[in-house]
Amino acid sequence: MKIASLSITALLCAASPAAADTWTGVYGNTITSTYADGRVVKVYVEPDHTYSILLPNGAKLKGTWADANGLSCFTLTDPPPAPGAKPSCFPLKEYVVGDTFSGEDATGKYTGVISAGR
Repeated sequence: MKIASLSITALLCAASPAAADTWTGVYGNTITSTYADGRVVKVYVEPDHTYSILLPNGAKLKGTWADANGLSCFTLTDPPPAPGAKPSCFPLKEYVVGDTFSGEDATGKYTGVISAGR
């Protein structure tokens, strides 16, 4: 699913490996990713190893995340992923409010900003 890939990719791309939990600095906060074409995607990462993605059209995607083998992997669960879809995995990072980062996925380049609150 193209939108899921862009949103999940928007989640990750910053700082240094975390000692305890990759996402502690993001809990209760918002990752806002803005794409070159103007789309804005909001991502919310939770301490119970779930995440949600709010798409520009108001639709919400849900999934789970896990850290293992030096990677943090995000797996879409709702809606169910297409058969054979792989989780989106990224190097372990320590995210905090104020971080900005750039990335690119199948739908384009984006800039992500972690801001306080929801």
